Amino acid sequence: LKHFGIFTEPCVSAHPCAMGGSDSKQHQQQPGQKQKPKPPSLQEASTTLGAKIEDLELKISKADEEARGWIAKQSSNPTAKSRAMQAIKRKKLYEQQRDQLLGTQFNVESLAFQQEQAGVTLTAVEAMQQATAHLKHKTDKIGVDTVEKLKDDMADLQADMQDIQQALAQSSGGLEDDEAEKELEALYASQAQQEEEEAMKILMGGGASSQAAPAAAQYNPAARRPAAMRA
Repeated sequence: LKHFGIFTEPCVSAHPCAMGGSDSKQHQQQPGQKQKPKPPSLQEASTTLGAKIEDLELKISKADEEARGWIAKQSSNPTAKSRAMQAIKRKKLYEQQRDQLLGTQFNVESLAFQQEQAGVTLTAVEAMQQATAHLKHKTDKIGVDTVEKLKDDMADLQADMQDIQQALAQSSGGLEDDEAEKELEALYASQAQQEEEEAMKILMGGGASSQAAPAAAQYNPAARRPAAMRA
């Protein structure tokens, strides 16, 4: 660029240059850089501890067999006693490691159980909170005053229905009843007159009807009418 008369200034800005700034590479993963491994779960940790405990159980059994074998050879091998002692020491070391891992596995499983119980408790609490909020929303819509007013309205409606039924059960009364009563009275009077005429004919007919005379004399047309009519 100098050959063509163009001079460039070095990048002195606070921000990195657009072409090759070092800060732009800081947030990018380097080719040889490895991602941080994800921590194991409690279940995975318990499984790993269980496998290690089983391996130690096999080593304990093998060390015990080795010690017994060297003890059996003590009469023919002068180093048998020391080798048996080493095998027993390894066995004790393995047993100590196994017991420690058993305690660790128990703590891990207890923590996993507590974590599971915490999840169940959280689910129950969230469900209860939602149900309580829903119930409160419904209760606010109803209210004690609303229920009391509803009961009063129902009592008023029931009383109105009883009044309506009683009114429907009563007779209409009035002018029509008076006319019907007069017409019925006229029918009774006409019937009484007709019976009286028949009785007179029987009396005028002679001795054949002499026994009917007392009955005709005692006949009272008003007695055959209802008590309301006679009043």
